[in-house]
Amino acid sequence: MPRIAPSWVLTLGLLTAIGPLCTDFYLPALPEITDQLRATGTQTQLSLTAALIGLGLGQLFFGPLSDHIGRKKPLALSLLLFIFSSAMCAMTQDIHLLIGWRFLQGFAGAGGSVLSRSIARDRYQGAMLTQFFALLMTVNGIAPVLSPVLGGYIITAFDWRTLFWCMAGIGVLLLVLSLVVLHETLPAKSAVASQQTRNTPLLKNRRFLRYCLIQAFMMAGLFSYIGSSSFVIQSEYGMSAMQFSLLFGLNGIGLIIAALIFSKLSHRVAAEVLLRRGLLLAVACAGITLLLAWLHLAIPALVGLFFTVSFMSGISTVSGSEAMSAVSSEQSGTASALMGTLMFVCGGIAAPLAGLGGETMLKMSLAMAISYAIALFFSLCKAR
Repeated sequence: MPRIAPSWVLTLGLLTAIGPLCTDFYLPALPEITDQLRATGTQTQLSLTAALIGLGLGQLFFGPLSDHIGRKKPLALSLLLFIFSSAMCAMTQDIHLLIGWRFLQGFAGAGGSVLSRSIARDRYQGAMLTQFFALLMTVNGIAPVLSPVLGGYIITAFDWRTLFWCMAGIGVLLLVLSLVVLHETLPAKSAVASQQTRNTPLLKNRRFLRYCLIQAFMMAGLFSYIGSSSFVIQSEYGMSAMQFSLLFGLNGIGLIIAALIFSKLSHRVAAEVLLRRGLLLAVACAGITLLLAWLHLAIPALVGLFFTVSFMSGISTVSGSEAMSAVSSEQSGTASALMGTLMFVCGGIAAPLAGLGGETMLKMSLAMAISYAIALFFSLCKAR
């Protein structure tokens, strides 16, 4: 089995970060976009939902395609589309057009998310795959740390459109890195093998589907937070865009720490045990946050929220690697696509639901607690 190359971890980690880049980077600008485009808060949130649904559906295109023609060509295509759609988002003058371009941006960004997982599955398995996923999450943690902070700084000094021009520039950088660092990981023989494995549908793989459902409801809880936190923290708590960015960025630090902790524990504790205990802890944190929000204890509620998001990020390294380990290498692209689609579609649906009737800490933490409790339920169900 090949060694874990730092250049591959860095490149694939940054490709995985396209999802957070599409969402976290422009969160501080949501109120400004709402004002400038004369939109409602719900319409602006739909631009987030559109990107999330695009991130989910795009994986159904790029994942299966990569099982047939290889990983690099679909990856290059996705990054070119990401660059184009980011530029169009920067130039739009209408909220409805912004929603449409955001869908395409998410659709294009799906290539990086789905192919980084399938490339990792091509090269690693077992505990090493879990460790590699944890390292990806560590690199990926840079995005939640830097994205909102840089986003808050940019909209303080420049117009919100600059955020999307920056995304286009990042897309160019990722395209160059992908072409230079990565090589094709799908062997030629896998093209023939994939014809045979297609006769065994993934939808009949109960072990894989179980982990997919766990991931999907974890993502629903996470994006209940991502979709509402900007309005809650800036409107309900009276913080500025920069203060929100710094607070939101702390979650990225928590993500990195949690990913490293779960990576170490994966060598000592069985994945199932680690997953269930981690979910129990996350549900407990979400429940405490809900209670503190109901009691109107602002600062303690924010602390509880921080730990909830951090724990969920660490747990995802375990459930994600277990899901990919449950399928063959020849199906890894399609499996990664199906898992990613369920994650982002559930996240896209949960984001606006958490803000129905106005965003509050109470509604947001309730949506998170319910989502994580459902994920815990599926973790307790044994796949036959």
